[in-house]
Amino acid sequence: MPVDFTKQGRVAVISINRPEKLNALDGPTSSEVNRLLQEVDNDPEIWVGIVTSAGDRAFSAGADLKTMHRVRAPGEARPGWQAWRAGGYAGGLEVSKPLIASIHGYCLAGGLELALMCDVRVATEDSQFGTPEVKWNILHGYGAIRTLDFMSMSQAMYLLLTGEFIDARKALEWGLITEVVPRGEDLKRSLEIAERICENGPIAVRMTKELVKRGREMALHDALRLYREFNRILNEMDDTREGNLAFAERRKPNFTGQ
Repeated sequence: MPVDFTKQGRVAVISINRPEKLNALDGPTSSEVNRLLQEVDNDPEIWVGIVTSAGDRAFSAGADLKTMHRVRAPGEARPGWQAWRAGGYAGGLEVSKPLIASIHGYCLAGGLELALMCDVRVATEDSQFGTPEVKWNILHGYGAIRTLDFMSMSQAMYLLLTGEFIDARKALEWGLITEVVPRGEDLKRSLEIAERICENGPIAVRMTKELVKRGREMALHDALRLYREFNRILNEMDDTREGNLAFAERRKPNFTGQ
């Protein structure tokens, strides 16, 4: 299989398994990631998802150009890459649960887009980031639209227009990633963050993610109305009562997602 899927308690790990191709994303691979992200979102026993990859050379070098962007005959259908670019489940944009990108080595092009679709990005010190699509007369797409959420205009334009790579320290400085860890420690640290998230109320976590995602697209008064509606729902939940009781009793709450 081009993608592995494991569960560790309430945490699911999606791992791209094409190390011989620098974990490049062809049609079957992106479709399988798409399916597994849907599984993460739909399984009530999963509270956090981690996206990573096999080998030690690359998180993902992006689209497999030999299959995804090859010259096609007139009218010949392209593989399922458009769904990724359009940002369905394959883009992670509709996954309500927190997603963590566990990055090592090359994180380029569509691989960088996948990382940017996650909520937290942990990268090893040997990681490299880039948007080399322009070198092949291809658009970076989703990543070009999102880079300004993380860095300045001049930094984004340098990355997008030159196609040059930056290292993990600069990616951290520019706001592209969350933190840098030693080589080989990315998945361990990602699991630690996932477990920390799992200690919190799962519905409040998902609503917080939704409020951030939707709120940035709304006028302030509309975003506050969404917040008040979410708050009304939370106040009726067993987990909120458990959280209040645990706070009063000075203990860790036992959340169930109800």
